[in-house]
Amino acid sequence: MNTAKLLGLSLAGAFCVSASLIACSSDSDHSSLEDGYPSDGSGAGHATSTNTGYGSSSTSSGYGSSSTSSSGSSSGQVPPPDPLAPPPEDPKECEQLDKEKPLVLYLSSDDSNSMGSPALARELLTHNWTSPHLIRTYEFLNYYRIDYPAPANGMLSIHPQMALGEEQDTYELQIAVRAFDPIKPRRPITITLVLDTSGSMGGAAIERERAVVKAIAKSLAPGDIVSMVVWDTSNNVIMAGHKVSGPNDSKVLQAASALNAGGGTNLNGGLVAGYKLAAQYYGPNRLNRLVLISDGGANAGVTEADLIAKNSADGDKEGIYLVGVGTGPAGGYHDALMDTVTDAGRGAYVYIDDEAEAERIFVDRFDEVMEVAARAVQVELTLPWYFQMHVFNGEEYSENPAEVDPQHLAPGDAMILSQVIKPCAPSVVNKTDTITVVARWETPLTYQKKETSVTMSVGELLQGDHSQLLKGRAIVAYAEALKSQSSEDLAMAMAAVDAAQPGGDVELLEIASLIAKHKAYKSP
Repeated sequence: MNTAKLLGLSLAGAFCVSASLIACSSDSDHSSLEDGYPSDGSGAGHATSTNTGYGSSSTSSGYGSSSTSSSGSSSGQVPPPDPLAPPPEDPKECEQLDKEKPLVLYLSSDDSNSMGSPALARELLTHNWTSPHLIRTYEFLNYYRIDYPAPANGMLSIHPQMALGEEQDTYELQIAVRAFDPIKPRRPITITLVLDTSGSMGGAAIERERAVVKAIAKSLAPGDIVSMVVWDTSNNVIMAGHKVSGPNDSKVLQAASALNAGGGTNLNGGLVAGYKLAAQYYGPNRLNRLVLISDGGANAGVTEADLIAKNSADGDKEGIYLVGVGTGPAGGYHDALMDTVTDAGRGAYVYIDDEAEAERIFVDRFDEVMEVAARAVQVELTLPWYFQMHVFNGEEYSENPAEVDPQHLAPGDAMILSQVIKPCAPSVVNKTDTITVVARWETPLTYQKKETSVTMSVGELLQGDHSQLLKGRAIVAYAEALKSQSSEDLAMAMAAVDAAQPGGDVELLEIASLIAKHKAYKSP
């Protein structure tokens, strides 16, 4: 949830036309078209990977230099044909661009894989309420699942897809970075629950909190360690270092059922007590997580944010990441608390709009919320010289990698990067030019550096399968329509949903039903 939006980049001096820009290691496993993309003979797709670090890449052979088509006429009288005459000038719109440099961008969909916004929007729509300022499009791409094939254990795979954009002379580019599936059994977990039991948690909020604790209990394995602290003004430790017998441990379930709301609020005291317990039972080969559950009624200041950031930092060992859980209810809920603490705590922010959602998040998606498959994932996108970023649906991007926070990626999860790119002029687009995506990351415990990359031609991407892109387009259209609240945008979102689900995707059916509930939607 980094708020540094980097969407106003200068594009002068940031472009190139060479097709030999593939960052691939000499000791990588080379598998042409391993992601199943068809070749039109204009430059085959090529995926490579290595674990030798970021500086060991070398250029792969087999990619000839791409040519750039151009249109336009020279000024003045057109001379007779002359084989030595210079080529026609590029369109005026492209004159300021350097054809000898690519546009290289570093992208982040969301630095903490949060997905609270869609569930909060769902509850708001159910009650015919709207709050456009709470809509974060990248969280919708995190929450709704777009399926891509899994890579081998320990690896990431890259899946770029491209289609003509809805706006004239634009192209939609969707990039998925997919982690390997969860390894079973998972490593043991030390989990510390910091539970808001202040007076504002009465009613639905405390019921949802109990449901979250019970769902977590359902996902535990023998040997997992659970601690609990309630943070009203007393900050009582109600469980310390309890080693569970397995799923649905009776002591954990009893503690969950006994949670009651009452008293004042002391977030700082609860965090101090929680991190003390987490540090006491920390295990270097375990998952170490602090889960903060609240209705969002407290405020997190600089002191709290610094405390969280200090404990989540990765030094010579993996940090204690914080997962934030918002309980609502939506009518009076403020998500600033969870937005702040998960930004500092490097964990996911989720919102629970009913007890069934507690099961979906903490049983069905437990590994995705708690585990890490790849640390500090950096995504680098190289585009032909004439393209520029037109719309970016992630959290941040920049030409400077230091300005983009890398993010952790969970097992079984796919990082979805959705953007619209636009050429300086449509006539200069050459379908034989290539687009390269590189993903760099570190392994969670050993901090071993790894890298993988994919290069495909523009033409090859346009001819490829667009099924996942269509779902991504529908998700983005839905989120953006909730921001604008216009009848036209809601109708366009519904059309995008219909186009993306010929087989009856359950999540898209849910989105369609939610669009229909919006008070500004007009049924055709």
